Amino acid sequence: MPPQHTSDDGADRPRATGTGGGSSSFPMTQWSVVLRAGTPSDPRGNAALESLCRLYWLPLYTFVRRQGRDHHEAQDCTQEFLARLLADDGLQRARPGHGRFRTFLLTALGNFLVSEWRRAQAAKRGGGQAPIPLGTTGDDEPFSENLRDHALTPEQAFDRSWALGMIDRAVHELRAEYETSGRAQIFETMAPLIWGTEHSDMFSLHATQLGITVNSFTVALHRARRRLGARLRAIVAETVADPAEIDAELRHLLSAISGTTARD
Repeated sequence: MPPQHTSDDGADRPRATGTGGGSSSFPMTQWSVVLRAGTPSDPRGNAALESLCRLYWLPLYTFVRRQGRDHHEAQDCTQEFLARLLADDGLQRARPGHGRFRTFLLTALGNFLVSEWRRAQAAKRGGGQAPIPLGTTGDDEPFSENLRDHALTPEQAFDRSWALGMIDRAVHELRAEYETSGRAQIFETMAPLIWGTEHSDMFSLHATQLGITVNSFTVALHRARRRLGARLRAIVAETVADPAEIDAELRHLLSAISGTTARD
């Protein structure tokens, strides 16, 4: 029986899950598809890899920028790295032994920066193919606080950017869920509270604005936080090859934002 989803109106509705407690209920996630694709030309693996690369363009760009390259060089380098990764043999050449997509990307990018970048630039000047439009390609610097925090190592900047991107995606998906069900107003009121913290004394003000009781607002906020956590967990599940790694990766995500060191 599928798990039940309790809406703000009290109704229980079936909800699909991608992160069941046992391995038998753990479906083939995006990164699992990439790792298990039988051949480099397998359309499942290629499509999943392209989707994940699009999501993590900014963390990769942030890492390259923190290596000392300027905006345009970092942009071109990130673009070229992803274009090569999406080529037919890119996954086979770059795949490390670790099953986490974050580790895979950072390891592959590090190898590319050491051994491939100069050769890629030379080939480009000699008439190489045009870059694939995977991310930001304009002249403006992509906004990222991680570029301004000089206390972060390139690896820490990558992880923090990766973590914030995960959370942003989860919040975006949750907002769409509320908007689809006609509850956009309640979500916008709760949005600053779902991830952050605010003293409960302010709840009465928010409840009054929505025309509901403080208890109803508190319950709605609790459910929204729970749904955000479930969405974040499902997104993280897409980036690991084994469900046993989800909790450790979630801890790493949170520690990357807080600046603490997580233990797997």
